[in-house]
Amino acid sequence: MLLHTHSAAGFVPVRSWKSLRDARIVKQDLDYSCGAASLATLLNAFYGQNLTEAQILQALDQGDGMASFADMARVLPQFGFRGQGLAADWAQLSRLRMPVVVYLHHRRSEHFSVIRGIDEHTVWLADPSLGNRSFSREQFEQMWQTRAGRPQPELAGKFMAILPLRDGISAAGDFFTHTPQRQSAPARQQLGFRALP
Repeated sequence: MLLHTHSAAGFVPVRSWKSLRDARIVKQDLDYSCGAASLATLLNAFYGQNLTEAQILQALDQGDGMASFADMARVLPQFGFRGQGLAADWAQLSRLRMPVVVYLHHRRSEHFSVIRGIDEHTVWLADPSLGNRSFSREQFEQMWQTRAGRPQPELAGKFMAILPLRDGISAAGDFFTHTPQRQSAPARQQLGFRALP
């Protein structure tokens, strides 16, 4: 944007709200493709790959459009990576030092997303549907605690860690943080009007 005043002129970089919301995220094109888009987001933004949602969907294709952590782990070697699905409690999750794919129940649906930041109070998701969004710990746990009634109930939720199969793939140090931005007070108020899970 060109900015003029009486005494100076210059260019000021301007980005739309949508481009900021969706920065570094592969958005899901289909209602069932959140798993493929989450994998593409993590592999591209953290490991510097150049994959599309369509490439991962094609590898995952079982004819029903559904994907699980086991399905993702099965196809990741085609792209030079391995994945391991794990059950965890909040303390374990908050000690992560890299982004992971998480399994959520969001808006009464099963959903995959990417944690790109976490501290004791806040979780920052790179979400293939919602974009970059931060949630309070309480809001996130309502979506993430999906293992009720299973063995080891203290391991409340699930995530998938993804690592390269070979040396030479470096990780972007700016995609994951332990200091995610907290929601503003007005944002927390607005979220209170919505039913999250």
